[in-house]
Amino acid sequence: MAYRFHVLTLVMLMLLLVETSSFLAPRISDNSGGGGPMSHRKQLRDMHQLSAMSPIQDSSENSSRREFVVNCRNNFLFLSSVSVIRKSPAAAISESSYSADRPVAILGGGGRTGKEVAIALARQGMHGVAMTRTGKSPRLSEYTKDFVQIYPEPVNVCDAEGLLKAMQSVGASAIVYCASASAQGGNAFQVDDVGVANAAAAAKTLDARFVLVSALGVDRPDSKGYKMTNSIGGNYDKIMDAKRQGEEKTRSILAKDKNYVIVRPGPLMGVKTMNGAADIELNQGDFIGGGISRDELAGVVVGALLSEKKGATVEVYRTKTRQKIQPEFDMFSGNEFT
Repeated sequence: MAYRFHVLTLVMLMLLLVETSSFLAPRISDNSGGGGPMSHRKQLRDMHQLSAMSPIQDSSENSSRREFVVNCRNNFLFLSSVSVIRKSPAAAISESSYSADRPVAILGGGGRTGKEVAIALARQGMHGVAMTRTGKSPRLSEYTKDFVQIYPEPVNVCDAEGLLKAMQSVGASAIVYCASASAQGGNAFQVDDVGVANAAAAAKTLDARFVLVSALGVDRPDSKGYKMTNSIGGNYDKIMDAKRQGEEKTRSILAKDKNYVIVRPGPLMGVKTMNGAADIELNQGDFIGGGISRDELAGVVVGALLSEKKGATVEVYRTKTRQKIQPEFDMFSGNEFT
């Protein structure tokens, strides 16, 4: 699992460098040719103050107006909630909704991202169950274990029936999918495609919320990042194709109620957050991306659980690492939410 993350992270970081001339983007810039950078940033700030705005296109479907407004704490708890505005503010789901008898099931709970999600849940006072392919307990602090239990049996995401039984046995009210291909745990199409579909189907059966951790650039198969990541080989071969299919199956399976959020992180960085959500930007359309730490990503995942938004797909990255996914794109997509 650790090897997988190292390989994918290094490749994606290299791609960002190849794709652009500078990895660190200026905080205020605008290549759109209209109004200058400061007026554009003012427009984005004004967007957050309005409750009715013009529509935004999701990366894979036409959808009604969606906007994530991030309220945060800067003391490593960092994401207290993510609210979504349509034409009036929607009340966020209470942390108490995820109780000990209705916990959040974390698939891929033994990986580094899964463990950060467990920590983020505990800091919010939310209960979870970490599920792993081996059934072995991940290393968690005693405080985290007060809120996040360890499922004692192996959970194979490729086994649809067994996966559903595991979810039913814990009474999962939400499923967070952090699993991905690994040398020991299955190839890309088994885990990032079929496994995702099985988890989405389980969420549908249980009427549970589904948060899928996918990847930046999934909608850009012609980009250098997509092509290079897709050609790693071994169990990771065609991993971007598999993730893309996993996203498509999620949208199809959960098309009726749309009780899902797809989160697309950029390269996962080892350095933890310094300023919490103040450093994070959300985007839509798969135009812009950048690096993000696992604890920042976990905070966004918890925010997605607490949000009432349904059927959303967002890219998430640290603002200072913002880059265009393809050279011809503008630095600002117009869909940024800071």
